[in-house]
Amino acid sequence: MITFTSPPKNRASVISFGFKEIGPYYWVGNCKSVDYYAGQTFRAPVQGILRSIKLFSSVVSGSTDAILSLFEFDEINFAWKEKRAEATKYITKEQESQWIEFDFPDVEVKENSYYAFKLSCKGPGMMAIAECPWNITNPYAEGVEWVGSSFLKEGNFHKDFDLAFEGEIQASPNVKFI
Repeated sequence: MITFTSPPKNRASVISFGFKEIGPYYWVGNCKSVDYYAGQTFRAPVQGILRSIKLFSSVVSGSTDAILSLFEFDEINFAWKEKRAEATKYITKEQESQWIEFDFPDVEVKENSYYAFKLSCKGPGMMAIAECPWNITNPYAEGVEWVGSSFLKEGNFHKDFDLAFEGEIQASPNVKFI
């Protein structure tokens, strides 16, 4: 139930991070002419190449293009900075209740620097992405959840809420594992 940072088996130079315990969910997509978005900030635990971010699709209604955008993030002022990458997945009902992996090209991240991802959907469908359980205070201490809409583009950050997610970083060759 805590944040994890560990090399997956057989991939000692890949570091996983995030919080994968599933709780309630937040809807992303278009509903009655309003677009809803969700995101999460995170601190990179090592320097290297961010390979992917996985989100859990609790519910899928219809089909849609899910777009995950990655940004540099100013954790002091809670400000989105430069967009670093974007990945798109076509989501259908068959992908409901599964981890959806968004692969990134060679996106370098720096150890202890902050980043944020934002999920949006393009098309008629919507998806509900898992949040961490609400009974756990601040489940992912290295970041905060963000939600926004076409009516509130700047959105709101929520310190005690987080999305359930897993990121993977291919550690730089100079990183030593203990």
